[in-house]
Amino acid sequence: MSDSPYDRYGRPVVVGFVVVLAALSVASAYLRVSSAGLAAAGDALVSLYIAAVVVWGTFREGYDTTRFRIALYGVLVLWGSADLIAGADAPLAYLFLVGGSLLIAWESYSARAERKPVYER
Repeated sequence: MSDSPYDRYGRPVVVGFVVVLAALSVASAYLRVSSAGLAAAGDALVSLYIAAVVVWGTFREGYDTTRFRIALYGVLVLWGSADLIAGADAPLAYLFLVGGSLLIAWESYSARAERKPVYER
């Protein structure tokens, strides 16, 4: 195992920072729903999804994998969908929805193109 300064000091700091931000995200989602009711449920779900994806990437998956990037691009799709469902007919909601969908499609296509066929493995 590497004994670099990042492994010794940096990684625990990053993990602690991610855990604190995830806890703040969960707390803000709870407060948002408790103060605004079901009108804020979409935004709260998006916040919880972001926290879950980042924690999953930190502890389990890693940040430079295809599955993590697809899950992260899903945030844009969820944000756009939540805004449109809530009735915000803003161009930014459509941009998030279409842009996130295109990023997911591009990442899926790129990951598939990089894999070798079974007969070449």
